[in-house]
Formats: sequence, C-alpha cells, structure tokens
Amino acid sequence: MPGGSIRAAETLRPTAGPIAILGPAPPDRGGIAHETSRLAQELALRTRIEYFTFSRPYPRWLDPRRFGADPLLAPTPAAPVFDYLSPLSWRRTAERIAAVEAQGVIVPWWTSFWALPVRALFRRLAHLSPRARRLLLCHNLEDHESGALRRFLTAGAFSAADAFLVHSEEDREELRSRFPGSPAAAIPLPASPPGAEREEARRRLGVEGRIALFLGLVRRYKGVETLIEAAPRIVRATGALIVVAGEVFPDARSLASLRESSPVAGSILWEDRYLSEEEMGMWLAACDVVVLPYRVISGSAIAARAIGARRPIAASAVGGLKDAVVPGVTGELFAPGDASGLAQAVIRILERGLSAYESGLERAARETSWSRYVERILDFISSL
Repeated sequence: MPGGSIRAAETLRPTAGPIAILGPAPPDRGGIAHETSRLAQELALRTRIEYFTFSRPYPRWLDPRRFGADPLLAPTPAAPVFDYLSPLSWRRTAERIAAVEAQGVIVPWWTSFWALPVRALFRRLAHLSPRARRLLLCHNLEDHESGALRRFLTAGAFSAADAFLVHSEEDREELRSRFPGSPAAAIPLPASPPGAEREEARRRLGVEGRIALFLGLVRRYKGVETLIEAAPRIVRATGALIVVAGEVFPDARSLASLRESSPVAGSILWEDRYLSEEEMGMWLAACDVVVLPYRVISGSAIAARAIGARRPIAASAVGGLKDAVVPGVTGELFAPGDASGLAQAVIRILERGLSAYESGLERAARETSWSRYVERILDFISSL
C-alpha cells in the first residue's frame, strides 16, 4: 500500500484521483495533528485518501511542550515516512504520492521549520506527477516568532506550491499580493459538535457561577496578559471566574507571576497542564464566554470549537477572528492589547447571557460544519 489509505466506500464520490495528505497525526496531541487527522477522516467519506506523516519527532527546541504525545488518542492509519533530517525520505515520499496518481496533495503549514523538506517534496512532485495539485493548508502565513531567515525559507516553500487554503480573508488578500498567480481559497476552520452537557461538565470540573475561559496552549502571541489585566474589572462587575486552561509555553512563564500579583488572583483559575480532547470539550460546555485576546492570528481552532459548543466569543479583532466573531451575533470584538475593551466585551456577553447569541452561533455552526469544510476543499481542488 503506497500510504496510509482511508476509505469509506459507501459514500465515495467520483474524483480524478485520490487526495494525499502529508502532516502531523496522533498520538501527537497538537491542535494541527488533531485537525489534520479529522480532515483525513472527513475527506475519506467522499474520496480515497492517502495519509502520510512524520517519522521523527520534532526537536525539543522547536516544540517545548511537556506533553507532546497522548497515548490515549486513537492511532491513525497515516504512514510515517517523512523525516526532516533525510532528503532521501523527501524524495521517496514524493515517489509514493506520485504512485497513487493523486489529484491533489495537501500539506498543513504552520512553521518555516518544514520549508526545505516541503519545497523539495513539491519540486520533486512537479516533476514526477505534474497533474497533482500541490496545496499548502496555511494555519498561519508566518511563524509566530518570525525573522528574515524564516520569511526567506517560507517564501521558498510557498513558491513551490500551486495553490493555498487559508482560514481568513486577510490571509487570502496577503497571498494574492505576494503570489498573484496562485489561487487561494479562504475557508473558515470547521466547528465540531458540542462535546458535553453544561451541567454535567460543571459537576465534573467542580465549577459554578459565570465563567470566562481562555483555552489552549498559552504562548506569548496569544495575549493572555491582556486578560489578566482585565480580570479585576470583569470580576468586580460580574463575579465571574476567569479560567486559563492549557499548558504554558516557556515564552509565557512570566504570566504565572502576573496572575499571582493580580488583586483578584483568587478568582483566576490557572490550569497549566495538558488537557485531553474530552476535558477541552467539558471546559467549553461549562463556560459562559470564550476569551481569545490574541495579538496576531490567522485562524483559531479554539474559536471554531467555541462556535461548535455554541459559546459566544470575546476576541481581539485580528486575522480570522474578525471573520468568525460577528459583534452581537457570535460574540464581541475588541482591539488587540486593549484590556479595557476586553473587559467591556466579556461583561457585555455575560450580561446579555447565552440565549442572546444562541441563534447566531447555531447558524455559524451550520455554515462552518466539517461537511461543508471538506466539500469546499474538494471543490477548490477540482477547480484547479
């Protein structure tokens, strides 16, 4: 078998060839591994999929997570063939993709670390299988901690792609200006179904009252310090519990002391640890508002999950968050870094209550379902 094939024959639709995916896969517990694995599963309901993944773990300097893998995650049929240290593996992966006569090849993009291997893979594929469209699925266009070398490497990989999938109109416009001849489609990240019932989730987590939640890896670019700065005003106005739930990266360790020195430190629950998919679903079910104070972002999987859980979002007006959050409908927006604006947004959501956003979130969840997401991807590939 050329790769990790995934099939669901009863619902396959005719295509010009299978779709190949090269990206992370469980037991890697990262959000991109989760999204890539789910993408492969959903695409397999409509066409044949060949799923390839990495054969060597990330170097620790790139991925300082204390919990990089979750042995409880279900294994995927992805074939571990792509080694960032082995140019021979880049060539062999291209040969295996060419052997299945793929219609399209989707490679998730989030860091320039993969620039040289992906560029080599795409260039080899262009020679071996010119009909296979080479797509980068961009979770962000630049590294979160970018620099001249990383931008240079990114440009090389992007120039070897035929087309791009992005999660915001802002990113699509950026790509149009940088690569005017390359098609790009802006498709919002999909919303997953609610993961738990509200009261049961609260009982299991041991929380009550109003809850404002930040969920996910805590990194510098995510602006959690703005939430901590806004916490006193939120707590005094609403009595809410502020929850920061997710592993804290080394670049954000100073936030713990910032929280400890807050005048409302007792109302800030700090959960610095790995959260399973089940526990993330429980926190989303238990909360009243999801707070995303990012400084920069392309698309946010947490925003998509919040919509799936029918929870309003208080978000900074950056990147894909400007597309996902419609003020008064799916949440409220504020200027990045504006603690006063963040507090006002959270207070407004808590005062209006979940019911005020219910219909807007329900509509957004239907419009950004997984089924619509994969159909739009397949239509885009066919259009190439």
